[in-house]
Amino acid sequence: MNRRLPQLDGIRALLCFTVVLSHWLGSSMGWVNYNFVNAYLSVDGFFILSGFVLSWVYAERIASGRIGMGTFFMHRLARLYPLHLLTLLLSYYTYSTFFSQYPFPNPFETAVHHLLMLQGMGLSQTWSWNDPAWSISVELFASLAAFPYILRCRNNTILTVVACVGYGIVTAKHHNLMAASDLNLFILSSGLIKCISGMAVGVMAKNLVSDSQNSVQHATKHSFIQIVILALVSYFLFTTKDVKSYDLLALLGMAYIIYSSCAYDNYLSRALSSNVIVYLGKISFSVYLIHEPVMVLLACFPSYSTMTFLGKTAVFFPLIIILSAAIYSLFEMPSYNFLKRNIDKKMLRKQSPVIGA
Repeated sequence: MNRRLPQLDGIRALLCFTVVLSHWLGSSMGWVNYNFVNAYLSVDGFFILSGFVLSWVYAERIASGRIGMGTFFMHRLARLYPLHLLTLLLSYYTYSTFFSQYPFPNPFETAVHHLLMLQGMGLSQTWSWNDPAWSISVELFASLAAFPYILRCRNNTILTVVACVGYGIVTAKHHNLMAASDLNLFILSSGLIKCISGMAVGVMAKNLVSDSQNSVQHATKHSFIQIVILALVSYFLFTTKDVKSYDLLALLGMAYIIYSSCAYDNYLSRALSSNVIVYLGKISFSVYLIHEPVMVLLACFPSYSTMTFLGKTAVFFPLIIILSAAIYSLFEMPSYNFLKRNIDKKMLRKQSPVIGA
């Protein structure tokens, strides 16, 4: 099995908290002139990370026949669905308890979409329930429909074409990558297309890392390039300005940071591998899925609503981190490990020869 790459946890943490900051600042400022307005691209960074990590973890096992694609998909479902269901139930509790009516249309229909993990597949065009969950919907179905073929591709030219076509289709319609659950090409959502493209980029980055070296090399000379690109990507995510027309360049920068942090052992790689940021990366899935339901729930309490912005911030972020740490330790990983263990046992029984046959 390939060694663990803790720097990817660090990158995941940074991407996650830019999304949280975008939602936090946007909701606090009426969604007008707020920082991290372009953090929608961080979700595309998640897709690239998923392609890299899944290829890093599963490619050899699938190629050797130790795990089938059906088992792989069930592993993905076991990883994504339990926490999604928990946050969906929290959203239901909040809206049914504290709201006189649901603030989004078709609550029953969209609830069914969420239960079936279809919320990002273009069946509904407006936000509903736990809105950030659209990304795990498209990731699950991309893992089923497209990732098996992407994973087997060792030709980076083909992977580049897949990524360019997908991003080009979304950009042609929206003139940027700020798109999620709208239908594209009549049957595919923009989010699904972006996810497939991002996974292709991630697998390509993994191929480059694997092909270029057998061990991580010291490459301090690359630090300057990394810092410049990181600064440019950070500016794109942080600024309040409309720079969406450059989002493909920013995404290319993200892909380079993911690749170079794994290919070279330098200052950035070590910073991303620090204990604190790695731990935040580990709990980032919980942070990502619970931050919006908690944000909505807190707003229902008058004592919280009357606080200043700084007071709310001092409550919200520590609460999110504490809750996420608890959920990660007590629910997210135990549920995943339990389901994965039972999936593997079931698959082993199917593969075992029948006694006496």
